[in-house]
Amino acid sequence: MADKSWMLHPLAIRHARECIAIIKRDFDVTLKMSDPDFLEQLHSKVSLAASRDLSRAYALLVADAGVGGIMRALGAQPAKPVVAAASR
Repeated sequence: MADKSWMLHPLAIRHARECIAIIKRDFDVTLKMSDPDFLEQLHSKVSLAASRDLSRAYALLVADAGVGGIMRALGAQPAKPVVAAASR
């Protein structure tokens, strides 16, 4: 189940709605925030689009929702720390 805690931030919801409107205009596809994979679909469209408006709205969504929350919702695993081997 995807983490939906980002939806507790009113500004994040506003920017998500802006992203939905831009995607509807540019791709003629209607995304719904209630879809379990909404963020994955949105992320996919942002990576395909050349729209500065969509990139800006998505960046604001990530900023308002918190990068960590969005990354957890996208299913990204935290980076493992790199430990350098001690030279002898």
